[in-house]
Amino acid sequence: MIAQWRLFLLALRYFTRIPVPPWVIRGKTRVDSAARFLPLVGAVVGAAGGAAYWGAAAFWPTSVAVVLSMLATMLITGAVHELGLADTCCLLSSAKPAEKPPDAKAANRLGSFGMLIVVFFLFTKYNALMALSAASLVFALPPTIGLGVIMIAAHTASRALVVTAIAIQTPAPHGREAARPHVSVGELCFALLTGFLPATLLGTAGLIGLAAAIVIRIAFVPYVKKYLGGYAADYLGATQQLTEVGFYLGALAAWTYF
Repeated sequence: MIAQWRLFLLALRYFTRIPVPPWVIRGKTRVDSAARFLPLVGAVVGAAGGAAYWGAAAFWPTSVAVVLSMLATMLITGAVHELGLADTCCLLSSAKPAEKPPDAKAANRLGSFGMLIVVFFLFTKYNALMALSAASLVFALPPTIGLGVIMIAAHTASRALVVTAIAIQTPAPHGREAARPHVSVGELCFALLTGFLPATLLGTAGLIGLAAAIVIRIAFVPYVKKYLGGYAADYLGATQQLTEVGFYLGALAAWTYF
């Protein structure tokens, strides 16, 4: 139990900016061994966003509360996923299949394109969360808490899908050294169980949101492999962002039309 708690804290250490005790990072434990706890890290991030929304909604309009909830999730992660999305878009915008992946420094010249994509996704996320703030859950909850539950479901599901991407990673191409991460079947099953369970608690809307996120994951990761030729850490952050927003849009469509 102590070893598992340490792995969870290690996951918090590497995937958020939450401080952890120094003893957590001592030793030679591989970071990928903590990947199973990524969905639980997502639950912490989603809960932080939900708490920020709940607190802000008591003083300001919903639009302000949603913005502050998004800011809270970015601060707690250091915006690493948003930066991963921007960098991946820069790389993909200058890459062609069957060619050498573009150099990251050269791709930085296309940084404005990546930042525009991030702005687009933040705008989409904002509008989706605004609409979802009025959604009626299958169980009775105060209106200011319901959106937090949806955010927890989206963050856990998106990070579970990131674990599936980690599980099939290949080493970095063109001589860039990177050990192939190892995620066992048991660890993957644990991540999927903890990552998908909150979505099922939302009923039909949660399942449709989860299905949308899965479809995006199935389409995006092979696309990245085709154009970039192998592992690039940034695409994991991009996967998280795309599947999170896909979850919101799928759930919103379910609440709107079903």
